[in-house]
Amino acid sequence: MTDDPSQQNGKLNSSVNLVRSSHSWTEADSAAGFVLRYLTPMRRQLTEIMGSTKEADESLKLLLSHLVTAGFGEHRRGRLRDFLVRGVRSCAKARVAEIPEAERPNLNLDEIKLDSKTWLQCWRDCLLERAWRALERHQHTHPETFAYTVLKSATDNPKALPDELFRIVKKQLAKNGRAIDTSHDLDVMTVGTKLAEARALFAQLIADEVVETLESPDPDAVKKEINSLGLGRAFDGLGV
Repeated sequence: MTDDPSQQNGKLNSSVNLVRSSHSWTEADSAAGFVLRYLTPMRRQLTEIMGSTKEADESLKLLLSHLVTAGFGEHRRGRLRDFLVRGVRSCAKARVAEIPEAERPNLNLDEIKLDSKTWLQCWRDCLLERAWRALERHQHTHPETFAYTVLKSATDNPKALPDELFRIVKKQLAKNGRAIDTSHDLDVMTVGTKLAEARALFAQLIADEVVETLESPDPDAVKKEINSLGLGRAFDGLGV
């Protein structure tokens, strides 16, 4: 289970290696460069706290400037999401201190917590979006898998039967400039198999994303984080 499932005889499999990727955020060469991947959840959290996207962006500039200068420093441990939410709290506080007292927003820093529902939702959405983008890139490299189009179509149409899903996928591919040769590419009989393969790959990509956000990404730690973020359903029916 150490190989890329997309590379085994040109097919995907139904197994997920929770630690296929071994790259932890604590090993990043550039703290600021690595954190840029996760601006969206931080910006969402800061906008809610600061009351405006402008102030959220000014706060993020302070955080990124600090990371360029000091890196992760002694805080290079634990979960990345914990490090970042502490950074959100610190940069919000620093930004408010720069604003003239009469214009300062009424900031409730108590809302910025490690496991607050808002922050966990922002973080979960970010990891899912990154997994979707990775799946899309995979299809671009391996168009014969139809992985992104099939899974996205099934996700958007959860009650679609195989024949209906096939029509939706065919229409979507045509929109993107690719006609299906049903004798070689995809048909009603194989769309279910393609969907199962795409689900397995998507789960693998989620696991890969989680690994990079942990200090010590062993299988138990990865599984715990997946469950903490409510991502366990993506792994239903798969071997891990």
